[in-house]
Amino acid sequence: MGSRARFSLLALLVGALVGVLAPAAAQAAGFGFEKFFAANCNVATCGEKAEPPTLEEAEEQSYSQAAGHPPAGVTDFKLNSVEASPGLFVPAEDLKNLRIDVAPGVSTNPEAVAKCSVEEFKSTEVEPVKHIFLAPKCAEAGPESTVIGENKVLTVLEVAPGTFADVPLSGKVYNLEQPTGFSSYFGVALKVGAGLYVHTFIEGHVEWASDYHDYFEIKNINHGLLESRLVFKGNIGVGGFLANPSRCAGPGPLTTTGISGESYGGETTATSYTTLIGTEGCENSVPFAPTFKLTPETTQLDSPDGLIAEVGLPHDPDPEKLDSAQLKTASVTLPEGMTLNPSAATELGSCTPKQIGIGTRNPVECPANSKVGTVVLNVPGLPPESLTGNLYLGGPEGGGSIEAAPYTVYVDAESERYGLSVRLKGLVTPNEANGRLTVTFPDNPEQPFTSLVMHLKGGELAPIANPLACGTATAETSFTPFTGTAAQSPSSSFVVDSNNEKGACSTPLPFAPTQETLNQYASAGGHTVFRFTLKRPDGQQYLSRVETILPAGLVGAIPVVSSPCTEAQAVAESCPAESLIGTATVAAGSGPRPYSLSGSVYLTGPYHGAPYGLFVSVPVTAGPFKLGNAITRAKIDVDQKTGRVIVSSNLPTIVRGGILVRLRSVTVEINRPNFLSNPTNCGVLATESTVTGLGSPGTSVNLSSPFQVANCAALAFKPSFKASTSGTPTKAGGASLETTIAQAAGQANIKSVSVQLPKQLPSRLSTLQKACAAATFEANPANCPPESVVGSVRASTPVLPSKLTGQAILVGHAGAAFPDLDLVLDANGVRVILVGNTDIKNGITTTTFASTPDVPVSSITLKLPMGRHSALAAFGSLCAKPLVMPTTIVGQNGVTFKQNTIVKAAGCGVKIVGHKVVGNTAYITVQTPAAGRVSGSGAHLGTVYRRLGRSYKAATVKVALTRRGRAHRRPFKVRLRVGFLPTSHTRAPSSAFVTVKFR
Repeated sequence: MGSRARFSLLALLVGALVGVLAPAAAQAAGFGFEKFFAANCNVATCGEKAEPPTLEEAEEQSYSQAAGHPPAGVTDFKLNSVEASPGLFVPAEDLKNLRIDVAPGVSTNPEAVAKCSVEEFKSTEVEPVKHIFLAPKCAEAGPESTVIGENKVLTVLEVAPGTFADVPLSGKVYNLEQPTGFSSYFGVALKVGAGLYVHTFIEGHVEWASDYHDYFEIKNINHGLLESRLVFKGNIGVGGFLANPSRCAGPGPLTTTGISGESYGGETTATSYTTLIGTEGCENSVPFAPTFKLTPETTQLDSPDGLIAEVGLPHDPDPEKLDSAQLKTASVTLPEGMTLNPSAATELGSCTPKQIGIGTRNPVECPANSKVGTVVLNVPGLPPESLTGNLYLGGPEGGGSIEAAPYTVYVDAESERYGLSVRLKGLVTPNEANGRLTVTFPDNPEQPFTSLVMHLKGGELAPIANPLACGTATAETSFTPFTGTAAQSPSSSFVVDSNNEKGACSTPLPFAPTQETLNQYASAGGHTVFRFTLKRPDGQQYLSRVETILPAGLVGAIPVVSSPCTEAQAVAESCPAESLIGTATVAAGSGPRPYSLSGSVYLTGPYHGAPYGLFVSVPVTAGPFKLGNAITRAKIDVDQKTGRVIVSSNLPTIVRGGILVRLRSVTVEINRPNFLSNPTNCGVLATESTVTGLGSPGTSVNLSSPFQVANCAALAFKPSFKASTSGTPTKAGGASLETTIAQAAGQANIKSVSVQLPKQLPSRLSTLQKACAAATFEANPANCPPESVVGSVRASTPVLPSKLTGQAILVGHAGAAFPDLDLVLDANGVRVILVGNTDIKNGITTTTFASTPDVPVSSITLKLPMGRHSALAAFGSLCAKPLVMPTTIVGQNGVTFKQNTIVKAAGCGVKIVGHKVVGNTAYITVQTPAAGRVSGSGAHLGTVYRRLGRSYKAATVKVALTRRGRAHRRPFKVRLRVGFLPTSHTRAPSSAFVTVKFR
């Protein structure tokens, strides 16, 4: 041990005094301390002089070894006095109450030495008036000795009737059993005569309202005390009675002991003593070997766990050896995967700084629901398990919500028996990436402890949950001593077991989520509310990703949402209320009582390449926590062949504040009025999902829930179908065709369409040979060669805000005799491909769209124009006979609509093939497409009619001037109209015009 000492230890206090009030002083002096000295020393004589020790004396006498047990702890003071009579000095004011505040880090261990009971110490009182006792019966020798020091005082005594003198007294100091409310209790027995003693009691406390330094009080001191010198034996007992701080510090506040007094007249005084020599010898000489043990309540994976965390600090029992360095900062990182358990928020509250009252002597008023565990603090100076209490979750001042990490915890270990409350503030910091927890107590008091045991609450609402991984789970630590030397990092491990019946761990972990769906209103074609729920059992892989394909025909009407959430609004988490389409509910946490949270689902515009998306915002408001919103984004795609809606999303595994979600279930309900519409097909459909777990590697499973609507037969199905062509095809340009299907709202949707083209409109072989390869088309229709594009298509649907437009493309498939006619429609990022299978027999083309999406369509128009690569050619005259197209349209409800659609041929009306004027008569040569009546008329002309029985045979119509016309000045011109009214209703009326000149 070093020879230099740190003068900061109370070598405790004052002795008892006897006497009576001395004669009044002729001249009063101020109440105060003339001298005060307090230090830990190598020798018991240090600081005896009236003058403060010099630096040289301090270096010689002081005991300065950090964490060492000094041979002597000295406290020496002298009161201001006055000379009452020659040679008789009395205190300027009699001292009533005295308090000594020991320098921080200096510790007293009353448990190191045997204790004497107060009854044994008092023995027998022989003079009750003067409170004089016989010798204490406390043990004074051997291992059971209760003597811890010596006290010498100078006091005013009546030595003979009416005669007073300044009398020195001395006696032993005994370690006594503490009465309730004291951390230590010492008795001083000053000998005043043969076998006679007076007593003084020293009450020991810990100033837990500040830095936990020891302080001592003597109350109701007998009148007449002038001086007191108390010397404790510091290096006695098991582990040493006194110990120096383990922090090395030079002279200053950390090496200062304070003294304060109160007189019987009510005056107060205070002073202090700062040692000249600081504490030394921290470097590598002070032992520091903390221990750590983490014991789980259960070893089952993914289960709520009541942890027991124990930090120990060994103390050498040999008082001649150095004590352990005190713990300054403690940091414990729990095993990876052992995280906060959201289930705990169910019944959780928080404790405000005012309620815990750190730095005050106010009682702890933390609410019961903020308790998250219990604590036991063992310190060398008190019997085992004297300090017990609770671990609380801390909240902000004023009782507001906890809004961000790190989270605060409070340790409150109290002992009413010993008048002590240890209150510590800790910080719980989750790793934002994986939720792993680090618990730090950064400001521990510089006082010795043996162990701190924290038992976190267990059961189904435990605040901590085990890792979701079998194997060894290791907690890591970092403990920093006050010596400033290297931190120590003991670790503790336990084995996480499986929770299956065999107790064995599966690799990979099991993954068997379940899916539930609910269609609230099952009427075919009607508006509905749809609910989707995904559940994960405890002990299985966390949910990572889900892709759900909705039943065919279950679609949302985008125009109902007039203002979908924009990407900027989504990033700012400020989607407008107009974009709200549903709700989301999640259950998070381990155990049988996960915490339920609810939020909102908004429709967004394009997201990650999909035409639409979902913005799901769930406020993380759970118990005392308010951690903002947990945001999930989802893509909404449309299957281009079936029209089925596909929703895909990565599910959150961790949210703000480093909370591992431990997602147990997620429910999304789309409930905006008039948004979702049911299919019009009453067959058994399904909601199909692919769910991926967060394993190594993640496992994917396919789930399916049946879906069916009713009352399809009650739906009307009355589509209209029209077709037209140009009656003037050419060899180079081929022929054209335009078809339009239309439907009124509220009908069953179209399932299939089949048309048989008139033989006059055959497929054009040269164009069929230019069909796009299937592989090219599947990769991207835009890459198909231009000559394979034979037309255009447009469609109107109430489920999209704008029309679908696109191209008609011939697509060839290996092994197929003829290419398909595929219609590619796009709008708002949605692509739909309608596949038309083509068959040609005897030159007649039949095209069948066998499976169209169960989606309402107001109209769809296909145009196959004339051109170099037209789809159709012309066989014979398109005007000679009606063009009949047998048409079959089947509804999703099974109703079939059939008709022989007449293809209207433009340009097939009456034609004027010649004309001449002879005199007053115009001769008009005409041809008609069918039998019917021809008329001729014009200004200044009479109206004539002629019935023709055959088409396309030239006939002459004579139209003569009227009387008035014949009188008209010549020459003049007349515009003559030829009208045609066909006999068959399948033909349309037509007309033609020619200008003739009368000379």
